[in-house]
Amino acid sequence: MIPRQLRTVIRYDNKDISADLAPYLKSISYTDHLSGEADDISITMEDRSGIWQGDWMPERGAMLDVSLVQTAWNASGTPESLPLGLFAIDEIESRGAPSEVDIKATSVPENNNLRGVDRSRSWEKAELKVIAGDIAKDAGMSLIYDAEDNPTLDRAEQTEQSDLSFLMELCKDQGLALKICRDQIVIFDEAKYEEAIPTLCIVKPGTIYLPEDGIQYLTTITGYRFRSRIRDVYKACHVECQKSDTKENIDAMFTDPDKTEGKTLQVKEQVDSIAEAERLARKRLREKNRDEVTGSFDLPGNFNLLAAVTVRVLGFDVFDGDYIIETAQHSAGSGYTTSIDIRRCLHGY
Repeated sequence: MIPRQLRTVIRYDNKDISADLAPYLKSISYTDHLSGEADDISITMEDRSGIWQGDWMPERGAMLDVSLVQTAWNASGTPESLPLGLFAIDEIESRGAPSEVDIKATSVPENNNLRGVDRSRSWEKAELKVIAGDIAKDAGMSLIYDAEDNPTLDRAEQTEQSDLSFLMELCKDQGLALKICRDQIVIFDEAKYEEAIPTLCIVKPGTIYLPEDGIQYLTTITGYRFRSRIRDVYKACHVECQKSDTKENIDAMFTDPDKTEGKTLQVKEQVDSIAEAERLARKRLREKNRDEVTGSFDLPGNFNLLAAVTVRVLGFDVFDGDYIIETAQHSAGSGYTTSIDIRRCLHGY
């Protein structure tokens, strides 16, 4: 039987240096975020000979293309690869004893036009997708817009602000998520992802269950935590305003289909139609309720546990249900583990 193996493939400025690094590599940790934060990676190297403080010192801003490859982890024995992404080195730390070097890198380089340049400009009567497309083009990136809503903004003004922080603010205000993947800006609707049928199920040890086809059951857990929030959780959202031109009253209410009691959130923001008011009500209610139930798990390493993936939780009583992964951390060193932060899916909005 072939023993399980996990190896790291690293390309430095498009040159494969995996074999050169292998004798020194102690550990690697990759953090994958759903939205709002850049993905990052940390690589720890043994440095008793001091070469990482000398000739082999990496250059800040150099690009790392990193993948994990595992062999004999499935029934077929076929190698599987998990591309972690493209990262720019932004911090190097040397320490001792023992003598080690940490190389830290991020998926959004500081010198990229998206993050490293502050701009002032504006758009009039422009769709969000158009604004995002302009920003992506200026950064030499492509845009993936994975959302049904494409709101038209009367005016969007960027004042002495980086393109990334400006676009993040616009997306957050419109109830959409943003992620940077390699040379792509991805804008998506988290609600759409939360509706996906889970293909992974995390089961509390000792729980009796009937397996279903198409679902991978994870029954080895090294740690878990759940948190249920009570304050600032609402049953419904009520939007009320007047049209700016006709002064006609606009009134809309949206209620969480899974709640039978609770407070109503009152919102007074300017909209020009009932449809806009209903969309705003759903969006504001989601903002308040999205972190009502959260949790975390520590598990053996698993390539399928990634941000934006939905998982089912079983055997934890009131915490059972469907969750979306907000953060996944894959760590490889003396062993391979995955830790995830999750939040319960909101259905219907």
